[in-house]
This record gives sequence, structure tokens and C-alpha cells, in this order.
Amino acid sequence: MSYIPDWTVTVVSTLVWMYLGVTEPHYQRFSVDDKSISYPYVKPEDQTVTVPMLFFISIVVPAAIIAVFSLGIRRSAHDLLVGLLGLLMGVSLTLMFTNGLKNVVGRPRPNLLARCLPTPPKEPLHDPAQGLSSIDICTQTDIGVLNEGFRSFPSGHTSLAFAGMTYLMLFLAGKLHIFDRQGHTYKSFVVFTPLLVAAVVGATRVSDYWHHPSDVIAGATIGLFTATFSYFQYYPILISTRCDQPYDPRKPAVPVLPLHVPTPHLENDHIIDLPSRGDERNSHNSSASPLLQDS
Repeated sequence: MSYIPDWTVTVVSTLVWMYLGVTEPHYQRFSVDDKSISYPYVKPEDQTVTVPMLFFISIVVPAAIIAVFSLGIRRSAHDLLVGLLGLLMGVSLTLMFTNGLKNVVGRPRPNLLARCLPTPPKEPLHDPAQGLSSIDICTQTDIGVLNEGFRSFPSGHTSLAFAGMTYLMLFLAGKLHIFDRQGHTYKSFVVFTPLLVAAVVGATRVSDYWHHPSDVIAGATIGLFTATFSYFQYYPILISTRCDQPYDPRKPAVPVLPLHVPTPHLENDHIIDLPSRGDERNSHNSSASPLLQDS
């Protein structure tokens, strides 16, 4: 019950991400002479890292490794619970932030003109005499393909890959006690391998002409930040001697406000503290007669 707010944030973030994914983005104006948006259009199913592959790499693989360490090695259901919760929270926040920025910015992808299919002109195609071109010159009939052409910044593939792989990196770093001052090289190799995988995913977004390099950098930054934030909600810092163990299960919440607040006593417009019962009892004993105290 104590983790219901965390699961609620995760579910709500996922729903918002899904909603933003079908919302019309902002359409930035563009130049038909811009070589940076003149690359060929590689269909989603022909990309180096497809969407199913991305979710497998970013969610399924980390979840499986977390389960192996939590149940197979530590045999801790609590470790499994918070480990998966942190992973899913980081992923859901990343997806929500990424799609939100995509729609607000509306940056053209490198393959925008191939998606747009500008009206075939009788003369070489040029921008208007005043300003840049708009989507009005596009003849693309698939609105989904056209809308995706304006969702370049930031890279969703990269942000999701870095969210899942950064979380996995931190999880492994904690379980292996990477900062135990023993200098085991294999630990560093194991811990940083997930980041290498995420970097490769980001690089393919440029080679597939779906993103500009700056889109990839921004996506990586979002993924790194959200995964780090989510991980340290449930696990200690990596220099802790207990970095391989999650924080103890949360206790039932206590009231934020006290049920009873003593009323201050006013004397000559000044607030004075009323003596507690213990103070009154001590005062009574000290003021008793010597004869009574000796009896």
C-alpha cells in the first residue's frame, strides 16, 4: 500500500505519453533548400533498431537482470518490487517528457522532405519570397507519416534506451559494489556495458536519418536524468556499504499535522508556556513541607 503513489505516477505518466503520441505536434516552418532535412525516408520496419527491439532492450532486458539478482541471488521480493518500480517509473517519466518536448518543439526530422512530398513545381522548388515554407506545400496523404516528420527533438529511441540502460548500470554498480576500493576491472566493464548499448542505439538514429545529432544528445540527457532520479528513490548512493540493498520497506504514513496542539497562555500580551503535568508534579513535590518530605 505504501508504494501506491509511486505506481500511480508511473501509470499516469504512461497514459500521458500515449496521449501525447497521438496529439498533433507543432509544425515548424522549413526551407526546401535545407540539405539537413533532405535525407531519404527509412520506414520504421526497416530501421536498424525497430520499436519492438527498443522496448526489449530498454525494459525487458533490465527487468530480467533485476529479477535474476533480486530473486536468484538475494532472494528478496522487496528488492524485486522496488527494482522494477524504479525502472518503470524512470521509463514512463522519460517517455512522457520526450513526447511532450517533441510536440512543443516540432523540429523537422532529417527526412522531412521525403515525408512531406512537396508539390511538384513547374520550376525548381523554392521557398516563398517572404519567409519559409509550411506544411501547405506537402502532398503526403498519410497524416501520421507527416506528423512524425516534425517530432525530431529530442530522440525518443535515445531517451528510452538511456533511461533503461542507465538504470541497469546503476543497479549493477550497486549490486557489485563498484566503489569498494578493490579496483576490479571486470566490474567497470560490466557496469558500463549498458551505456555502450544505449550509445549505439542513439548512433543508429543519426545513421537512419531519423534524428539530428543534437536530438540524440538531448534524448540521452533526459534518459540519464530520469533514470538516476528514479534509482536513488529506492537505493542508497553507490559509496554506501549497503548500496546493494534497497531502502527498507516504507512504514504506514503518519499524520502530517499533530492531532492536538497546546494553546499558548497569554500574560501581559506575552506568550508563556504552560507547565506540563510532569512539571506541575515536580513543582508540587518541591514545595511540600520539610516535615511531609521527611515522613
